[in-house]
Amino acid sequence: MDMLAALALVLVIEGLAIAIFSGSLPELLAAMRETTASQRRTLGIVMAVCGAVAYLAIRG
Repeated sequence: MDMLAALALVLVIEGLAIAIFSGSLPELLAAMRETTASQRRTLGIVMAVCGAVAYLAIRG
């Protein structure tokens, strides 16, 4: 059940980010297109590790 709550929270945060930054979203997507697949993959891995560390720090 905690996992479903966490996924729901991700959707809330993502939705708010899109709603708040909708004006600059095209610029962000254009900047993402300029990065290589390797850079995007590295960013994804770093974000996943940071999220896992934060989760472990919070939940113990």
